[in-house]
Amino acid sequence: MQLTFDVAGTPAEFRRNRWTGRSELQVGSDVMTLQSPLRLSTHFDFKTRTVRKRRPNEHEVEIVKVRPRVLGGMRSASYTVSVDDTVVRDVHA
Repeated sequence: MQLTFDVAGTPAEFRRNRWTGRSELQVGSDVMTLQSPLRLSTHFDFKTRTVRKRRPNEHEVEIVKVRPRVLGGMRSASYTVSVDDTVVRDVHA
């Protein structure tokens, strides 16, 4: 999955590989790993709401993932991306 948006005029992208669980945030040329497939919690996490925050270029980017309680890994999740407390993307994928 790929979500594109802007952070104060700089192109940004959130990427998540559904097979490996790896997720990244790219702002301009900077790439930040949010979730690594090498961590066990990437594959076995019982939380239904996950919040990831990063501060690229003095702006706060927050990505919230909400997944269903039943068969969470088998069903789609909702993603909300906020930049400086303003929602810029809201996707159910």
